[in-house]
Amino acid sequence: MKLNYKKIAFSTIVFLAAGPVTAGWTQSLGMSEQCIAVGGACVAKEGDFAAFYHNPAAASAFENTIIGGNLRLLDTTGVDLQDSGGRHSIDRTNTEGQVAIAPTLAFYTPVSKDLTLGLGLGAPFAITADWENNEGIHRFNMSDQSLFVIELSPTLAYKVNEKFSVGISSNIIALKQLRTESLLPQSFGAALPPALGGAGTIIPTTFNSPVIGSITTNTDNSVGLGIPPDSFESSFNEFSFTLGMQYQATPRLRLGAVYRSKTDMSFSGDLTLDLDPAGLGKQTVRYDLELDMPGHIQVGAEYQLIPNKLAWSVDTQWTNWASADGIGSTTKFKFDAPLIGFINDLQVDYKANNAWTLRTGLEYKITNHTTLMAGYAFDESIFDDQYVDILVYDSDRNIFSFGVSYDQRANENKSGWILSTAIQVTNYKDREIAVGKSQNLGGFSLPNLIDADTLSFTSNRDSFKYGGTILAFGLSAQYNFGN
Repeated sequence: MKLNYKKIAFSTIVFLAAGPVTAGWTQSLGMSEQCIAVGGACVAKEGDFAAFYHNPAAASAFENTIIGGNLRLLDTTGVDLQDSGGRHSIDRTNTEGQVAIAPTLAFYTPVSKDLTLGLGLGAPFAITADWENNEGIHRFNMSDQSLFVIELSPTLAYKVNEKFSVGISSNIIALKQLRTESLLPQSFGAALPPALGGAGTIIPTTFNSPVIGSITTNTDNSVGLGIPPDSFESSFNEFSFTLGMQYQATPRLRLGAVYRSKTDMSFSGDLTLDLDPAGLGKQTVRYDLELDMPGHIQVGAEYQLIPNKLAWSVDTQWTNWASADGIGSTTKFKFDAPLIGFINDLQVDYKANNAWTLRTGLEYKITNHTTLMAGYAFDESIFDDQYVDILVYDSDRNIFSFGVSYDQRANENKSGWILSTAIQVTNYKDREIAVGKSQNLGGFSLPNLIDADTLSFTSNRDSFKYGGTILAFGLSAQYNFGN
């Protein structure tokens, strides 16, 4: 959805100076440690500061003003890439180092006995990777990539009665950033016709093929935060919404459900074809791109196995990837002028499948103030071999999490801090793509022209295997202003 109104509350974004850099889709990695530690199975749980994302209805339980935030460190150097040249290690999570930081911030205040208002700030969709650029066939598909969507989420929660609550968040896109870099091997240049400086000859593409240039895309840099990624495109005219409900079915059983709508988005910026290393010059054109973020439905339950002592939660989530333009269907970088005289657009051809995620977790209160948490989630692959590539790094994932929470308050109506920390281990199931099976993994190893004036990725010319682990460590702090 798109909304036309003036850019507002711009100074609020300054909080993100800590650096909103993540790895993997944060949409499935979480926003608060209390939720992350139970495997993300929190749609029916008592709300915390991340209720604006996990379930806005949970904010109806806040009897006093609260403010909270989360900071996560992620390390993706444990992912594993292999081709005919062997294993290729990843030295950095992003262009600035081995770890990345993903913050969240939120504020809520009751305005009546039944109505609570809030405002959340976070990055529900983000991927980043700085891949090995010296060797490997993957670098011709993608050698550097980042996608960030930063939202402001005004939230309203209403307690209909003592058992039933509802809530809604309007997720307004504040800042967004898209950057990609693909290296061009010698085989790309050799296959170009003589009129464009090539030889019109097909030669092999290998893991150590010499690089003759690159194709990069960058969104407009109308906003700079002084931290990577520094070039953000401002928005404030695109949004989605999140609807949530919770129902206390019995004293021990609480049910919950959430619906998040698709986010219709567009990006604009520069695309640069750099063939300077081959002596063929450089050209930059403007582009426009339609690229949506998917919606999802999540339902779950929390059951008090031992009242106020041991709780078990189970959620299932269905994500509608197939309806998102650019992820579930073909999209194009549309140029304002022909590239090298005749290429009018760059086609990106992904067709994602809708997918299920299963989440479950346990909370055990070992003292009046300290709670231990553990969780597990299974996140299924969304792309068939035909469409998978290094950009999406798609595979079945087993996600394990462990955490501890400390509530310093004497009781729920008193002022005080709730501090939580969690460790999350995301293991990607090894996936092997045989030669020619993916139409995208070959990247620009050859100039693949469609309809004479459209450039696209090509199939992989070498077998490729990937998997590995992403590690994450996070800290959450929430302050409750008591009676």
